[in-house]
Amino acid sequence: MKRYMVIESLEQLKAISDALRQDIITHLVKEEKTGKQLATLLSLTPSKVHYHLKELENHGFVEVVRTEEKNGILQKFFRAVAYDFKVSESLLPSLKEDTMLLQETMLNHLRSSIHRLYNAPPESFLYFTEKEKRPPVLACNGEVKAPREEIKAWLMKYRALLNELDEMEKRHQHRIASGEAAETNEIFYFVSVGFMTDEQIYTAEDESLPPGYEWIDDVTVEKICRRVETDGKNSGSQG
Repeated sequence: MKRYMVIESLEQLKAISDALRQDIITHLVKEEKTGKQLATLLSLTPSKVHYHLKELENHGFVEVVRTEEKNGILQKFFRAVAYDFKVSESLLPSLKEDTMLLQETMLNHLRSSIHRLYNAPPESFLYFTEKEKRPPVLACNGEVKAPREEIKAWLMKYRALLNELDEMEKRHQHRIASGEAAETNEIFYFVSVGFMTDEQIYTAEDESLPPGYEWIDDVTVEKICRRVETDGKNSGSQG
C-alpha cells in the first residue's frame, strides 16, 4: 500500500466525499476484505456495499489484491491503494467554488478517527495510573477569539511542529534499520481539524473548579482535573 494517493480530479474528490465510502476505505486501509465481509461489518446489504466498492475502484481508491474461490464462487478481496489521500493543488480553484467538498474532507478525517478510537487497545487510555506507565495522550478542543492574522501565524508554527514529528519518525526508522532500536507496534495517531466560525459555545463566568480539585499540569489532555487529598497530594482520580 502506498503512503498516500493524490486526488487529481473533481470527480475523484466527490466520489470519496461520502460517509459510507469513507467507512469502507477505513476498513480497507486496515486489512483486505470482500464485499460480503464489509457488508457484515457495516450492517448493510452486499449489493449496496458492492455498488460503493465499484465506485471507489473506478476512481482508483481501492483495488482487488487477490481472489479466492469458495463453493464455486470467486471472491474478490479489496484493499485501499493508500492510507492517506491528498488533494492536488490543481483542484484549489474548484474548492473555492464548492466549499462543501472541504467540509466533507474534514468530516472524513473525524469519521476515520472515531473508528480508530473505538478500536484502539485499552492500554492506550491508561492515563490515571502511575506516571511512568502513562501512554502519550492528546485530547483537546477549544475556542480562540483572536485576530485572524495571528491565528494564521500560529498555524505556521503548528505545521512546523508537525514536520518535526515527521523527522522524528525518520530518525527512529533509521535507528531500527541500523539495529540501534528495537521495532515495536506502538503508533501515535492524531488528527487535527480547525476552522473559523461565528458561534461561540464555550462560555463561563469563571475558570473555577469544585472544592478539592486542581488542574493537572503534567498532561496534554485539557480540562481534566485531579482531586487533591487533604494532605495536599494528588489522589490520581478524575474530576
